[in-house]
Amino acid sequence: VHAHGDATGRELVDTLIRKARTEPNVKLFDECFILDLLTDPPDGGPGAQCLGAISWHPRYGIQMLWARQTILATGGAGIAWRETTNPPVATADGHAMAFRAGVDLADLEMMQFHPTTLYIAGASRSLVSEAVRGEGALLVDKTGHRFMPEYSPQAELAPRDIVARAIVAQMGRTGTTAVYLDARHMGSEGFASRFPQIFEQCQKFDIDPGTDLIPVRPAAHYMIGGARVDRDGLTSLANLYACGEASCTGLHGANRLASNSLIEALVYGERCGLHAGESLAQANGRLSARDISHAQEPSRRTTLDLADIRNSLRAVMWRNVGLARRAERLEETCEIIDFWCRYVLDKEFFEPGGWEVQNLLTASRVIAQCALHRTESRGVHYREDFPHPDPAWRHHQVVRRTDQQLVTN
Repeated sequence: VHAHGDATGRELVDTLIRKARTEPNVKLFDECFILDLLTDPPDGGPGAQCLGAISWHPRYGIQMLWARQTILATGGAGIAWRETTNPPVATADGHAMAFRAGVDLADLEMMQFHPTTLYIAGASRSLVSEAVRGEGALLVDKTGHRFMPEYSPQAELAPRDIVARAIVAQMGRTGTTAVYLDARHMGSEGFASRFPQIFEQCQKFDIDPGTDLIPVRPAAHYMIGGARVDRDGLTSLANLYACGEASCTGLHGANRLASNSLIEALVYGERCGLHAGESLAQANGRLSARDISHAQEPSRRTTLDLADIRNSLRAVMWRNVGLARRAERLEETCEIIDFWCRYVLDKEFFEPGGWEVQNLLTASRVIAQCALHRTESRGVHYREDFPHPDPAWRHHQVVRRTDQQLVTN
């Protein structure tokens, strides 16, 4: 499928939502926030099963959603980094709740950083597709110097991780906060015809790609890791499926190719739905609600400013768990997050802002630990202290909550 030049993703989402709204047996809860998965036994582990989820809705409050089959399709984790193309809701909620439920997670160190996002100080980052470079656009620094041939013989068409690191290095050399895409050879009409969304976004900041250079810099883009699933989207927790960015299918290896996230989402979304439906058709009877007990001891620690923690976490993740990583910085990150966790994870919150910070801390801590443990460079995971691939690490890295240890296979 393909739509309107660079608008395929948006059209897919709009089409699927329109279709869902016409289905009589589909009920949509807009503005619904999922807090946690319901599992039996509560702490997960061998033999556990998923029984649904706990949700919060601004109108209905806390609800128990009992389900014989549950599909986790919660999106990515880009908001854990200060610079990201992701929407504000991409707060690693699915990754964190799967971890708490004892689900096997894989490849969490593999966050892909897109090399070219529109950089306007104070504004959110928006993607400038590498297809722009495919159409002949060149990367230049503030002096107009084309620098990519110095970093790779493939120049602007090198893999995303190489281009992203080259841009960061060139910004360091020139003391700037951005480099520039020169697409002026396409002209205004040509650019607008080929990339209507990017053209529209540039116009909001009075940039005409046909006559002006486009300021760009890297940003966190796509989380390759997530709940480890099989070919039908089943996780290690019975009755729980995962698809999209919340899952780890293994299809992307350690460095996702452009656009195949859409293919993966469509294929695995369908496989999850078909397999879950077949399982329901074979089951007898209905799932009965269970008694649930919950006791949260009042926290004796100081209440910290959530907005400050969120911003500080995103800054430290960008600085220490970003495009280039080192052991001492990763160890420092784990220590810092552990400190924040002691003052945030013991609190009981009553709105999504608090839950999102708890999820961001949980996921970021595991991501940093996985990045520290993988002592090599592979794909999007680059270690300055281990700059080359190690054959001994040619496998996935799996982590689960039950034993707090990284388990590899």
